[in-house]
Amino acid sequence: MTPFVRVLCVLFTLSLWCLSSPIQAEPRTLHYATAVAPTDRPNNRARHWWAEQIKARTNGEIEIEIHWMQSLVKYADTAQAVSSGLADIAGMTPDYTAARFPLWALSQTEVGPGDHYIAAEAWRRMMADTPALREELQRNNMAFMAVYSTGPRVLISNTRPYLTPEVFDGDRVRLTPRSVQAAQQADWEVTPINLTFTDIYSAMDRGTINGAQSAAYLVPLFKHHEVAKHIVETGNGQSMILEAMNLDTWNSLTPEQQQVFKEVNRELEVRMAEAGLEELEQAREMIRSNREFPTEYHILNARQQAQWETGYLPVERAFAEKTGKRAPQAVSVFERFQERLGEVAAEVKESGYPWERDKVAER
Repeated sequence: MTPFVRVLCVLFTLSLWCLSSPIQAEPRTLHYATAVAPTDRPNNRARHWWAEQIKARTNGEIEIEIHWMQSLVKYADTAQAVSSGLADIAGMTPDYTAARFPLWALSQTEVGPGDHYIAAEAWRRMMADTPALREELQRNNMAFMAVYSTGPRVLISNTRPYLTPEVFDGDRVRLTPRSVQAAQQADWEVTPINLTFTDIYSAMDRGTINGAQSAAYLVPLFKHHEVAKHIVETGNGQSMILEAMNLDTWNSLTPEQQQVFKEVNRELEVRMAEAGLEELEQAREMIRSNREFPTEYHILNARQQAQWETGYLPVERAFAEKTGKRAPQAVSVFERFQERLGEVAAEVKESGYPWERDKVAER
């Protein structure tokens, strides 16, 4: 065999080896940051499902590592972390991001139904038909992932149940920014205290505050029932959690991977709404039946809800008008969001939730 023939044989063998043994790329890991604990709860099961589906539908190309309990970044610093790329994906609340996202801050209201699905679906529709909301994210180097609601507000306290604004009686209470404004304008006899959500437990335990605004499903997670004697479910208002991905990370994904995220994220929104409603029922039952930390649980009637909304409505509109000085579409976003809330509420009343409609269709 001549040297030339030997070289051809070697090259042919190498080409066959390359074709038969493709090099498998290492899966890419994206880092998701959250403040919640890794407990076995409906919301966390939905989150695990999401991570598993991303891996499965990208054929193992993308893996999600979930960093629980602020282990990657403090909750108040989440927006900066996602914008800079310290975290690839995270959920953020308007409480800490209004300066960055003036329009998105309008998703947090003290009026309207506190229903998980109604609020999230209404805001999803807003995101779909309001380019300014997506542009707001892009300016902060982020891409939209999903949105879900924390559900109905609750007022926790260790003095008396806050059934109406008249019973604050000078208590020191951690309130949302909009509630602070309502308190000032309506002359509620309350002393607003500013502190992060994760500090509520220690502040109530030490007596630094007498009460706080929270969300029903978060009470067991953050053990607020251990330091509160009364919990009042107001039945109105909501805080939306915006899930966003670092824009550079998003742009580095292939079109096929981006499509997977879009599809799975939409399914996640519905699963998170169903999980939220399930957790609400679980939270109510746990609090009411807890003998070690007995806590009175109250649900407001229509008359009591109206007293709170009377104080909140002027503040909500004034907030939108003030925001309009920075973001011209603010009033329109506020008004259309209220319309979408009513629209989705009517759909649910008529046909039920999506998972209920699916079960009927299956039968």
